[in-house]
Amino acid sequence: MEKIKISYQKEPVIRNLILSLTGHCNFQCVYCYAAYHPERKMEKEIALKAIDMAGKSGTPFILQFTGGEPLLAFETIQAAVAYVETKNYPAILQLQTNASLMTEEIADYLKTHHIAIGVSLDGRPPVNDALRKTKDGSSASEATIRGIRILASKKIAVGITCVVTSANVHFLPGIVQMAYYLGNVRQIGFDLLRCQGKGEGLAPASPADMALAVEQCYKLSLKLERTTGVHIRFSQLEKIRKITSGKACAFGQCYAMHGEEAYVTSDGKIYACSSLVGNENFLLGDVWHGMDLQKTKIAGEQIAESMRICRECPQLPSCGGGCFTRWLGRTGKAEEECVMQRTFTQFL
Repeated sequence: MEKIKISYQKEPVIRNLILSLTGHCNFQCVYCYAAYHPERKMEKEIALKAIDMAGKSGTPFILQFTGGEPLLAFETIQAAVAYVETKNYPAILQLQTNASLMTEEIADYLKTHHIAIGVSLDGRPPVNDALRKTKDGSSASEATIRGIRILASKKIAVGITCVVTSANVHFLPGIVQMAYYLGNVRQIGFDLLRCQGKGEGLAPASPADMALAVEQCYKLSLKLERTTGVHIRFSQLEKIRKITSGKACAFGQCYAMHGEEAYVTSDGKIYACSSLVGNENFLLGDVWHGMDLQKTKIAGEQIAESMRICRECPQLPSCGGGCFTRWLGRTGKAEEECVMQRTFTQFL
């Protein structure tokens, strides 16, 4: 079978820039795949050089602040946002956080600068606290809920990212209940287990359990929407709707495959994806020298070749394809991901 080749007419444009501001975190989640991330805080100079890499094309790009816990490096966020605004770069600003360090001052800043907020939460408190643990033994759920409530008091909407494993798949409707309970959640995304970092020791949800959980979550959301009048989106379903309506191309979500993602660690190294930090095959360069075009091309070809089964699947035009990093460390594809996509497709 002929090997898939990625061809660039010119240097790829960065459409997804992720800054890992620190590998340090006040939580110690059991599935964390940031085990190989340097714990040092990102120097402001590194953040600004990375932003210039993405901003120089003039093409709109996502700029996401993550970690570890990015609010531990809030001053770097401030410097980066000020730089984006000064240079008038077309950046879509996002923050992925556990929200435990949220304050009214930080919330005001995020609202003023139009930074979209994703909060990591894996279910109702007993479930979440079993997966997302704090280092001091206190309740992670209480800390996260406190942060979300501060955001709600400022009328700031958030999205929830829920990591799904065999440990919480049977309790997924609880994340829908939490979303409506909190009041300011407007989107839920399921981040299926990636078998990197600490995730190597955990089991993914079974396909049958995933299908049942997705169906239960969707039906519960409809019921609660009728009761409350609040509509909460599912990110996977929204992606499918964009693809089937022609507003997005199949497999368009994998920026790394097309050389359009730069995941920058706090020491300035550039990787193809957050889950691939520490993997030399996907080290693309650094912020001082830029992305090596040949390395970026080879990484893209490896991802494309590994995902050939998705490219040849008749469901691709509606599914949009899977995530390469969820397949790593397995003998086959992530079946639970395929089932999740097919189940959501039924609700179009």
